[in-house]
Amino acid sequence: MPDRPRRLRTRATLAALALVCSLALPAHAQSTGRAFSLYLDCRELYCEPDYYRAEVGFVDHVRDPAVADVHLLVTRQATGGGGSTYTLAFYGQRRFEGMSDTLTLSTPQGTTEDERRRALVRTIRLGLARYLARTPEGARAALVLSTDGAPATQPRAAADPWNAWVFRVGTSTEIERETSSSETNIDLDLHADRVTERWKTRIRLGEHYDGETFDVDGERVSSVRRDFGARMMQVRSFGPHWAAGVRGSAASSTFQNEQLAAQLAPALEYDFYPYREATRRQLYVQYAAGVRYFRYADTTVYFKTREALPFESLHLSFEQKQPWGSLEALVSGYHFLHDLGKSRVDFHAGASVRVVQGLQVEFSGRYSVIHDQLYLAKGDLTREEVLLRQTQLATGYRARLYAGVSYTFGSVFNNVVNPRFSIGDDF
Repeated sequence: MPDRPRRLRTRATLAALALVCSLALPAHAQSTGRAFSLYLDCRELYCEPDYYRAEVGFVDHVRDPAVADVHLLVTRQATGGGGSTYTLAFYGQRRFEGMSDTLTLSTPQGTTEDERRRALVRTIRLGLARYLARTPEGARAALVLSTDGAPATQPRAAADPWNAWVFRVGTSTEIERETSSSETNIDLDLHADRVTERWKTRIRLGEHYDGETFDVDGERVSSVRRDFGARMMQVRSFGPHWAAGVRGSAASSTFQNEQLAAQLAPALEYDFYPYREATRRQLYVQYAAGVRYFRYADTTVYFKTREALPFESLHLSFEQKQPWGSLEALVSGYHFLHDLGKSRVDFHAGASVRVVQGLQVEFSGRYSVIHDQLYLAKGDLTREEVLLRQTQLATGYRARLYAGVSYTFGSVFNNVVNPRFSIGDDF
């Protein structure tokens, strides 16, 4: 019996060494192009496409499963020991037709986000090894122990008839009816993105309609809020730390008394860490200066119906993900140059920390100092407008705080997945 703990530690050590093994192409092999195409299919909160694209760099990541050589489906289920079991199903397609495989990965209770995604990356690499071995690049691949060194240089991308442009159109309608009330929500969104090593372009168009009616004492009360927004961002990278760009936007909002709110602002950004480490850590400062134009639906409390105002803004953001947890903090503010007192400052902080095995602490908070409500309409608000939040009320601050703690204990060796009676399994 005294030797049992030692045997368990030995098995744990061997398991850890096996998990550390990963697949890597030498740098000179990766520079010649990616070996094959991969479609990563994971829709859960644990999926971070940018991280896996950065860490699994010897394949060509695609958005359409029909054009992928390998379709990888990742699913997750909770285990009896408080951990998770991930099932990675590899489906060979096109030149790998008929070559399918399934791997599983179990993570114990208390595993942090960084530990989980590192383990998933190692398992994905190992699962792709059989496909890589059947390509010309396989002759230059090696099974090695992973290190914490910088990721290899990204290989040359395959020919793309869309020139890296990605478009998405979406719409949704939600209708709810009761005897004395009704609600209708309609959303329309259009996204266009182009991201390359040097350039980043993002375009967003969206419209939102929210209508509610209530029958109160025989009287019908209606509330309607409409919002429209269009945003554009063009960014040019200058090495591993610097970037410059321009942001533009146009919006209208019944809630904020704005028929039109337009903005154009060039910006400069510096990241203290190289951008290639952005999935693990970021510490950047961004400065912008530009002009904002407003046309109001109602005369404001400052007796304005329209105005154009210069402004400047500064953002400082920090984010880090480590095996013990994650941290993020943001300080953001701007002010109008015609009156420095007309300003807004936002503070945000959040953390998820594993204190000891099984004990997890999470908290987040946001506080805003608000002195920029130039759009407030002149005149008194009706009782319905206040209660139904049809228009923004005057305020000097906005605060939100969240805190949570959880402790999981008991057996950590139960990796059995039992999906029976999953409906209502959360009681």
